[in-house]
Amino acid sequence: METSNRTATGTALVSGAISAWRALEARGIDPARIFSAAGVDPALLKVPGQRAPVGTALRLWRIVEDVVQDPGFGIDVARQVHGTGMHALGYAWLSSGTLEEAFRRFARYSRVLTELWSLRIDAGAVGARASFVFGAGMPPAALWLYDALAAGLVRLSRLSYGEDFTPLEVTLVRSAPERVEPFREWFGCPIVWGAERASLLCRAGDLARALPTSNPDVALANERIMLEYLERLDRADIVARVRRRILELLPSGAPTQLEIARGLARSPRTLHRRLAEAGTSFAELLDDTRRELAAGYLQRTDYSVAEVAYLLGFAEVSSFNRAFRRWTGRSPSAARRRELTGGAPA
Repeated sequence: METSNRTATGTALVSGAISAWRALEARGIDPARIFSAAGVDPALLKVPGQRAPVGTALRLWRIVEDVVQDPGFGIDVARQVHGTGMHALGYAWLSSGTLEEAFRRFARYSRVLTELWSLRIDAGAVGARASFVFGAGMPPAALWLYDALAAGLVRLSRLSYGEDFTPLEVTLVRSAPERVEPFREWFGCPIVWGAERASLLCRAGDLARALPTSNPDVALANERIMLEYLERLDRADIVARVRRRILELLPSGAPTQLEIARGLARSPRTLHRRLAEAGTSFAELLDDTRRELAAGYLQRTDYSVAEVAYLLGFAEVSSFNRAFRRWTGRSPSAARRRELTGGAPA
């Protein structure tokens, strides 16, 4: 593989390498020897939250590629994905109400896993494309890693949606290998080779369908764990800190920017500037948080629509109804009926 003089910064969750470890073992290759050669102590895979420099992870993936020398290895890695090696993000994914909710959680909290890449969601006419975007200045990764990311996202989707989940299209970074059958069998859809990024194009109907693994309480609990983890990881992550405070305060009423700023020992003007630098605002974070919580709460039949409204900090149910229509184009009651009938039109 071509080398680069660019340097990688940031860290990655060591337990994210468990799937690669298992795939190596399945091929009869000693993973401990490879991990040690890359400077990764195998014992660290068992330490919750342990992280390694991104540069170390890239070196590990290149050594794996040199040893295995099989373009289909990324598919083998995806077969080993179960979500449990992804910190709280895996459990939040598995308990999300829809694939759209799961994808957006994955995009928002991908930094829990790594600072090497992030997931970007772009909505379109037929659905949405989920693309893996590598950080600017990062050296190229081993080709199988791009394959494993796309294939792993399909694996996670099938764990929640069912084995019949199939994207509309997949793009992969590598050129078409001599044996394309493993890729075609795994993805079951058209593949674009030699693309700029690894990505999945998913149907709008598949993304919106209610999932049998949904558990809003578990999803919310793990979202809080991720926010706390990110806050510890980087005390300067103002977006994660504001989200966490919003989650804590909403049941007592809609928090104001002044309240949040005081809780973070900042002036409202400083908080506004910091959020703007991060590409968002307090109003956007409040609105996004309410929207995501609403989807989970409405799946719970033990909460009335009025109770959901108050849990989201709305003083009046009518205000919640207006906000929900703006988010989804439906009333909360219609959305709940749609979920209870398995996604049939209300």
